[in-house]
Amino acid sequence: MKKLPAILLIWLSLATSATALQTRIKDVVTVDGIHEAKLFGMGLVTGLNNTGDKQSEVTQRFIENMIESMGISMQLDRLDTKNAAVVTVTAVLPPFAKVGSEVDVQIDSLQTATSLQGGTLLPTPLFHPLDSSKEIYVMASGVISLGGYSASAGGDSIQKNHPTAGTVPNGGIVHKSMRIDVFEGEELVLVPYHADYTTAVGIADAINNELGYTSSPATTVDSGSVRVIIPTVLQDADANIYTDNVIRFLAKIGDLKIEIDRPARVVVDERTGTVVIGSNVAISEVAVTHGSLFVTISTEAAISQPLPASEGQTVLVPETEITTQESEGWLTEIPESITVENVVASLNALGATPRELIAILQNIEKVGALHAKLIIR
Repeated sequence: MKKLPAILLIWLSLATSATALQTRIKDVVTVDGIHEAKLFGMGLVTGLNNTGDKQSEVTQRFIENMIESMGISMQLDRLDTKNAAVVTVTAVLPPFAKVGSEVDVQIDSLQTATSLQGGTLLPTPLFHPLDSSKEIYVMASGVISLGGYSASAGGDSIQKNHPTAGTVPNGGIVHKSMRIDVFEGEELVLVPYHADYTTAVGIADAINNELGYTSSPATTVDSGSVRVIIPTVLQDADANIYTDNVIRFLAKIGDLKIEIDRPARVVVDERTGTVVIGSNVAISEVAVTHGSLFVTISTEAAISQPLPASEGQTVLVPETEITTQESEGWLTEIPESITVENVVASLNALGATPRELIAILQNIEKVGALHAKLIIR
């Protein structure tokens, strides 16, 4: 019995189910204008055990400026930076985060630090890159959590993950929230996470058919957006509760269920040998042959002895042997496959390794037999 290839083949369908997969609108869309903010800053980590920035003028200048801002004068040549490191500090500000709420902070070494283990981030202001006023959105500080480590002694070393990058859980305090006014207008724009014309039409139809309004509030703009007009009954409401009415209207929209159309796609990751095949992928009849070439290089050390009474020396001489082995290649017919189960069965029948299967899919796509978008990561 032929052994199936050790490769991850995931099909995203319920082909054996009698009903189509449905999901809530709020699980597949976002509202245009509601987004996260990426914040950035530069800070100083202290408390390192001789693993900080060594002989770094940048770090010395950074520390000197910080000390001077506190009203303390110190000569630059007296600073030792081995227990400190200059780092970049980033955070994601959620769209509705309020002043005083906490967010996680990401820390990454900028200079020559070998590890941030045991370090503490000093208070660091974080700014929005597009805000020219340079207002502080978040103040970050706290003990760094690495999730890794490194150690060395006597020429030996061990390392797990990246000791020069870590996080400060809940280490950022929000000082300024983002203003979002999408609920104050007369319309909302729903943006599907994956742009698709069928999905956009399904969203608009569900809103128009299920909410029972006399007019059709939802219209498709393109594959990536659906415009929803706020019903008149809500527009004429008291201005003090208008936003509340709009949010309630959006909550009703979010609970509606639609059928998601899944595009035909094949995603391959050459780094891990992972292949993900979508439910609507089809393959036309095609013939495939494949084989593998293995090259083995082995080196052994032989002892070379000098002739008697000579002035030569005993030395080690490497002897290298190169061998090649090519596996048998055979021509295999892949029948027309219109369901993902057929596609998986046909590809598994080839007995290919993950790397070979990725190459096979690429070449099937080039001859026009793969009816799906091939995405290589």
